Amino acid sequence: MQTVLIIEAEEWLLRERAYQLTLDGYDVHTAQADRQARMKLADKPDAVVLCDVGGVAETLRLLRELRVGEIAGADPRVPVLAVSAVDETAAIRLYRAGADVAIPTRSSPLLVSAGLEALAGRLDAEQQRRSVRRIGNLTIDYKARTVEANNRPIKLARREFDLLRAASAKPAEVLTRAELTREVWGFDPDCATPRLVDSAAHRLNRKLQEAGAEPRLEVVRGIGYRLMR
Repeated sequence: MQTVLIIEAEEWLLRERAYQLTLDGYDVHTAQADRQARMKLADKPDAVVLCDVGGVAETLRLLRELRVGEIAGADPRVPVLAVSAVDETAAIRLYRAGADVAIPTRSSPLLVSAGLEALAGRLDAEQQRRSVRRIGNLTIDYKARTVEANNRPIKLARREFDLLRAASAKPAEVLTRAELTREVWGFDPDCATPRLVDSAAHRLNRKLQEAGAEPRLEVVRGIGYRLMR
């Protein structure tokens, strides 16, 4: 079920919009004021219906700060359906501030639901695109947890795949052993031996080499590893 956050200053409108979207099958969360909206955005909803947080200026400011990553814990890429376009000028400002779709303030529940459906379709396509990463002749499908080199599958153990995923998410960036220990194994680095990362990296590199993969994990002495072509 898709989680939707509705931000609306008017209590009766907030209740009505929440009721209608619940009928359409959404898991609805609500926020009535700016501070509450910021807290709920940190819960990372699947989509946001942005109506009003106490005025046009305040609404635009919240949207701009969301898009530039200034709201703690929030995903700047979350799809936003702005239901606050009183006229063409207002719609243009909303789009410029970062709205994905801007529709009139008094839009019907059916139009709001249709807007969310359009955003969901776009999001699904984007998530599918992001789930596959290509580096050199290596193809990594994060969702399916598969790896191929020159279209030939490489069989990796769970931790080997997780290590490759962490390194491939930031290619050429040095990841410390402590960072990898936390991200891949979920351990406190102080409670794990450095050999934990080194052994997995050695096994992963051997399998990549045997498969003819171009990128390899490169040791950065005294620090950690990075994925290099």
